[in-house]
Amino acid sequence: GTLLKGLRGEPLKAVAMGALSLRQSLVLYVAFMVAAVLGVYYFVKTAPPLPEAQCSEIVTPMDVIRGQLVKQPQKSILDLWNCLREYKKDNWWHTTAGIWGIYVIFKIFGPFGAGTSMVLSVLIGALYDEWAEPNTKYSLLAHLLGVSGEVCGGAGGWIMSYAIGREILLHFAAEKMATLQQEMDKFQGSLFRYMLFLRISPLFPNWFVNYSTAMIGMPFSYFVVASTMAIQPAACMSIAMGSMLRDVGETGLDLVKMGKRGGMMAATMGLLSLPLIPADDWTKGIARIKQKLGMDKERMD
Repeated sequence: GTLLKGLRGEPLKAVAMGALSLRQSLVLYVAFMVAAVLGVYYFVKTAPPLPEAQCSEIVTPMDVIRGQLVKQPQKSILDLWNCLREYKKDNWWHTTAGIWGIYVIFKIFGPFGAGTSMVLSVLIGALYDEWAEPNTKYSLLAHLLGVSGEVCGGAGGWIMSYAIGREILLHFAAEKMATLQQEMDKFQGSLFRYMLFLRISPLFPNWFVNYSTAMIGMPFSYFVVASTMAIQPAACMSIAMGSMLRDVGETGLDLVKMGKRGGMMAATMGLLSLPLIPADDWTKGIARIKQKLGMDKERMD
């Protein structure tokens, strides 16, 4: 069939690396996934054992793949928190490397880990209180772990798709790829604005954005910077939720403290969201406000 056109008019075929067939691409995708699973298995087997008393009911990697982490997020997070907070006391590096690595792997193989990012971010917020901001007790270390896991995992998916994803996407998601190209035309060649739009818009799933933007000529630097900017409000929200869950688990429910922290979290999210508003929308919005306030008429007078 007709190949999608890249940003500068080249066929999509010329943008991606190599000339792999669909079968070769699928075999490589599965091979990468098997390598990741074996890596996780080796890490778990060589790590110090989990405390049985606190970890008897935690979700397993297969439970996560089957969607239990998304279907029962509250129970899953609390079980993991009870287990890992005890484990973390004596095995800080193993805990941190394990959670971060799992986060990155699920982002790379997005379709199989869809919906886990929010849950893992909340878990990170519940587990880590290091480098806490004095007023809100928000952990900057938890923020760094969550944001870096999101961005590095997305970047890994982008690189893998650039290498082997062309035929897979054209075969299984041809309509979405066509829509992606059509939406891009609305941004008049501004690639960074389009990348930022894709990151904050619900138009496409997150994993599809990671995979597909490598196929339309999106510069990797734009992908990384836009992803880092766009994830900030969601990261703040989920990590703050995890922090509140930790407080509830340790000291009980304090509605005053929860209300104060929720208000500060909402204000922070609002401030972090402002830079994500496109310049054209800012201009139009300000013009509408001036029109409603009658400022334009005063100027004319």
